[in-house]
Amino acid sequence: AHHEKLNGTGYPLKLSEAEIPFQSKMMTVSDIYDALSASDRPYKKAVPTEKALDILSMEANRQLIDNSLFKLFVEAEIYKKTIGWKHPATA
Repeated sequence: AHHEKLNGTGYPLKLSEAEIPFQSKMMTVSDIYDALSASDRPYKKAVPTEKALDILSMEANRQLIDNSLFKLFVEAEIYKKTIGWKHPATA
């Protein structure tokens, strides 16, 4: 369910905000950040941290992701815990 959007336009089930589990809403923020900032993706370059956070902010402002969880992600500096991290298979 972490590909669902709060406005019901996500996939695979087009769930409404109320139907999306809280855990999935949390995972969505992390998943989008990871997809934007991961350097181990052969099909695209990672974007800088600030750009990734700007994109997430736009998603929150458009009410596609949970704004309060995005704010927590930023205020708790959760994103900093991934800087320089490499997947064990590629390290």
